[in-house]
Amino acid sequence: METLPLLSMGFDGARLQATRHAVSGRARGQGLAGERLEDFLAAVNEGVVNAVQHGGGRGRLRMWRADGALLCEVRDTGPGIPDLVLDTESLPPCAAPGGRGIWLMRRLSDEVRFSTGPGGTVVRLSMRLPADAPPAAEPGADPLADPSADPVVETVVETAVETVAAASDGELRAGAGHERTGRNPRGHA
Repeated sequence: METLPLLSMGFDGARLQATRHAVSGRARGQGLAGERLEDFLAAVNEGVVNAVQHGGGRGRLRMWRADGALLCEVRDTGPGIPDLVLDTESLPPCAAPGGRGIWLMRRLSDEVRFSTGPGGTVVRLSMRLPADAPPAAEPGADPLADPSADPVVETVVETAVETVAAASDGELRAGAGHERTGRNPRGHA
């Protein structure tokens, strides 16, 4: 049940940074902070970048708050994700042509769901909000007004790269991910 729509926007390769800033502003306004915010932003970034690179070059992003969680949906019109890629739970080898973004989304968000086919893919990411999150309220100022005001967004790609590197060193375990749903093994509370 959608209770509070926060953001709805189209994106393409030229609007990736603006999209990240918009997501960051809304997520921060709903109470995500620190590592939880960085993880959510990195997961959303992977979904958006995958839509641009593999899903037709553009997509649509929606965010909302429901039942104590922040949800983000990334939709594209590409050819879909092969079952083999979705069914892989371990970190794909460096030589593999893809799958690392999906692996990251599964580890950085509390839950991720994929709905995919020849008409496109919908990725829905969920992150539980902290118990002391501000009460649901209408979104405030547009975070696109001053994108330079959000230093967290600049660390999203670096966080994702560090996560893959840590996993390669054995810091994270590949125990998450179900057929089409994944839960974060990092144990966010």
